[in-house]
Amino acid sequence: MKSNFITLVIALALVTSSYSQNQIIYPQGGVIGGLSYVIAKEIMPEHGFLPGKKFPTYPTINQFDFQDLKLKVTLYNDRDEKKLTKINCSQIVLNNETELNADQGTVKVWDYLNTLFLQSKISIDTTSINELEIRLTALDCRLIGFGQIAVHGLCQMEIKYKGISKTYCTDIEDGDKNAPLSKTSFVSRKTATRYMASAAIRETVEKFLTDLKDWK
Repeated sequence: MKSNFITLVIALALVTSSYSQNQIIYPQGGVIGGLSYVIAKEIMPEHGFLPGKKFPTYPTINQFDFQDLKLKVTLYNDRDEKKLTKINCSQIVLNNETELNADQGTVKVWDYLNTLFLQSKISIDTTSINELEIRLTALDCRLIGFGQIAVHGLCQMEIKYKGISKTYCTDIEDGDKNAPLSKTSFVSRKTATRYMASAAIRETVEKFLTDLKDWK
């Protein structure tokens, strides 16, 4: 099965590119950036898919400055192909029944890459010889237990850069050091799953950025 993929670009020529369910191009910046926002918003409404809080995009815990490193970035959605039931760093079983299961999850990962890369002084550029391949293999959030419920955000990506592939994996639970929620936070289950799934994406991307300091 051919993987769905998203290419993140800033080249003006891509304004005329065709869009489909299998290949969604999100140009970055300027007029074409405005076009990409409209397309993304159709998939990822500002206030979420169901009643409740919207999905936040959290900044990295640590700050990075890659001094305008230019990367050609391609994001693949391999979840349907992989059909993982667990990720490498967790024993929790994925059920893939959240609102992030389909295109919405891929768009949210794109949002994180676009946002955190820019904040880290990384330029997304299709003409760059530095190619970064990111494969989203899992994204889920689970409510575990009865009474005192634990909320787990789960994310896994396979990232290839300069001929080297690494797997980055996150299982973040409410109350963890970098979690946006404590064990005593008073939020709805829907909001809790959104916050923790979003935090899992942030943690996974930040692990890559930490490695990239020595990788580049």
